[in-house]
Amino acid sequence: MKKGLSNLIPNSLVKKYSFRPPNPPQYTFEFRDGKYQFYPIIKGVKKQIFSYYLLINSYILKNDQLYVPLIHIQGLQNAKSEKSQSKECLVDLKSFQQETEKQPQRYRMLIIFSHANASDLGDVYFFAERISIEYGVDIIAYDYTGYGIGFGQYKISEQQTYEDLQSVLSFAINRLNYSLNQIILWGFSLGSGPATEIATRFGGLAGLILQAPIASIYNWFGEGDYGEQDIYVNYKKIQYVRSNILIIHGDSDKIVGHEQSEKLYNKYLQHNARGKIQFALVKGAGHNDLQFHIEKGDNQLGVQIHNMLRQRGVGFNEKEYTLLNLCYVKEHIPGQYMYQCNSLKKFTCSDELQRKKAGGLFFLCTCD
Repeated sequence: MKKGLSNLIPNSLVKKYSFRPPNPPQYTFEFRDGKYQFYPIIKGVKKQIFSYYLLINSYILKNDQLYVPLIHIQGLQNAKSEKSQSKECLVDLKSFQQETEKQPQRYRMLIIFSHANASDLGDVYFFAERISIEYGVDIIAYDYTGYGIGFGQYKISEQQTYEDLQSVLSFAINRLNYSLNQIILWGFSLGSGPATEIATRFGGLAGLILQAPIASIYNWFGEGDYGEQDIYVNYKKIQYVRSNILIIHGDSDKIVGHEQSEKLYNKYLQHNARGKIQFALVKGAGHNDLQFHIEKGDNQLGVQIHNMLRQRGVGFNEKEYTLLNLCYVKEHIPGQYMYQCNSLKKFTCSDELQRKKAGGLFFLCTCD
């Protein structure tokens, strides 16, 4: 590291601009009829969403360190019945086993979208909806712990965003029944940090799409190697991504210059062959309007994205499989006696609970 370079950019300045969740949140969740409902807030007014083409389900992943609201957007032809999609644990053992055995494997590709700074699910939803329709994919969009409806309740940090995305990935596989090789991680701006980090951990992913990414937080302020105090150091990690990569950037981006993407692209090529990475520089596109070029789907960029979304990964190895199961977080449901459980894990009940079955029909179950 150049002498004194790390002192040129104060930590206080970096912390001020690294994490800026919208306040107030641009959406709300309401718990109705046994599940969460998502409502975007536009100009202070809560809006009801409805689509002829999509099914939208909402969840909250929660434990002592993590609070991640998410929405799962899926094409109706890929949607499971409400009965099997939201099966509670207060059920008859035999009927539960039969239901879970019937659940089919998903066949559409899934994008997990990590959003930019100063953003939350309220504005991400509309972009995710259009991408799902235009490209024929399912999407999970989520908020980092401390963003959205979790604002002010939890600490925001680089490491926490990694745990958030890894938990969402595990949830998509263990709860929503996707395979790792169907999943593309998509990171926009700040979201390129967690997307790149998690892509280095799971080589069997279908791909990684980086939209107006940063090389690192400190490099966004000024070019250089800032040592250990730098965060989201994507330019040092991208060489370890084993899945296909598509980097998209606007040549008129005044917020995150396209030089950030060029650095990532060149760093990757220093250590890897050219065949697994693409770089699309979009003429006339800025930072926030780049999404409109992406949404079109019928231009050259759209062709590149379509091709990316057709390619499956190799799947996970034993180490990755173990990690995904260890970080699995069940979704939160208000109330003491009901929670949703992982349909892909072994379903078990203790002898004591079995002895306390009410009339032989129902009991409260536990999940491994």
